[in-house]
Amino acid sequence: MYRITSTVVLAACIVLCTALPVEKQKVQELPVLKDQKAEVLFRADNYSTAFLECALEGHGKDVKYTWYKNGQIFDWEKAGHIAQRPGEGSIMFFNPQPSDEGQYKCLVETPAGIASTRTITLKKAFINIPKVTLQEHRPIEGKPFKLECKIPESYPKPTILWKTQLVAEPSIIEDFLSQRITRSPDGALYFSNVTEEDVGDKFKYVCYAQTPASRDDVLLAEHKLVSLEKPKTPNDGELSLQYVTNDITSKVGDVTMIYCIYGGTPLAYPDWFKENKLIEAKPGDRITDHNRTGGKRLLIKETLYEDQGTYKCEVNNGVGKKLTHSMKLTVVSAPKLSQQHEKRILVKEGEDVSLPCKITGLPEPKVTWTYNTKAVSERAIYKDGVLKIKNAKKGDTGYYGCKAENEHGDLYAETLVQVA
Repeated sequence: MYRITSTVVLAACIVLCTALPVEKQKVQELPVLKDQKAEVLFRADNYSTAFLECALEGHGKDVKYTWYKNGQIFDWEKAGHIAQRPGEGSIMFFNPQPSDEGQYKCLVETPAGIASTRTITLKKAFINIPKVTLQEHRPIEGKPFKLECKIPESYPKPTILWKTQLVAEPSIIEDFLSQRITRSPDGALYFSNVTEEDVGDKFKYVCYAQTPASRDDVLLAEHKLVSLEKPKTPNDGELSLQYVTNDITSKVGDVTMIYCIYGGTPLAYPDWFKENKLIEAKPGDRITDHNRTGGKRLLIKETLYEDQGTYKCEVNNGVGKKLTHSMKLTVVSAPKLSQQHEKRILVKEGEDVSLPCKITGLPEPKVTWTYNTKAVSERAIYKDGVLKIKNAKKGDTGYYGCKAENEHGDLYAETLVQVA
């Protein structure tokens, strides 16, 4: 019998254990572009910057970067307030201006072909800050009440916050929303009924906007409930509509909130239905009405296609007449990849190439392919979510881009095919 020494085993292991990953390691070294954001926002102030990334993963030797703005080669001399490191493609805008807004794309010439970023939108975030004056109110005890907070023209749409602020010490600000007090999507604050604890001369209600357009919260409204008036008629328990969500459209993956706010004394607690079937939700469910609004908001944490349908709330406080409201939720989707695409593929000459780019979206997205930023050849056939090239030649080496778009968005996925 032959005796296998540890030296022989070790040598064999070195050969087998290193030979297999070499090809994979070689593939990982092929130069491909990092993924980019679809939109980059900036503030038009003296301290703002904006960064547009165009960076390679893998070996990026002997490459050339070219930027385009709105379809034209980017004029570096005209935009003098930007910087680009030598040998790198990413650019930084210092103190960006409204004139910098536009659609940007970076092309990179490498020994393998021409890679391309997706189209990147550079856009100014803004908010038209209103002039705010303190408004004083004298609501009726036990009755519903509304405090206005109009959302000014802005981009993107801001997040609205309501807080209480001490008049004598403005730095003391507190949250206060409860089952009786609800903030609506239009910015307003609704009291189902007003009580003595809501009224006082020592504090006020303030409405703020949080937005990328400002480093600080933006004041939108100030209100003070200075006193309560007594009702002229006895409370009959009747409910009154304050705010309800009408027919809406939501995207797959978004958070959807449906509101059903009715005022009155005693408080009303809505029951929620979909297609006339009661939604029996728990606090941790994806679809739930368990929150500080006392059920006046139905929360869909991550919207799915299956959530489309007709929703209804039934509101009853046990005293007044039961009220109902129905609305229709339509679910759409920007293009999405149904599976992760490969950024690099290494094939041997004569083999077939298969590049999956399976897209979901509603309405159905339009899919187009490019090869080194140009239209693919007739040899490349896209069918059933896969681009196929038979009998690959070395001349097929290059960057293949899959672009999908519909009215709700777009995506771009690029793969480097290396034919050896």
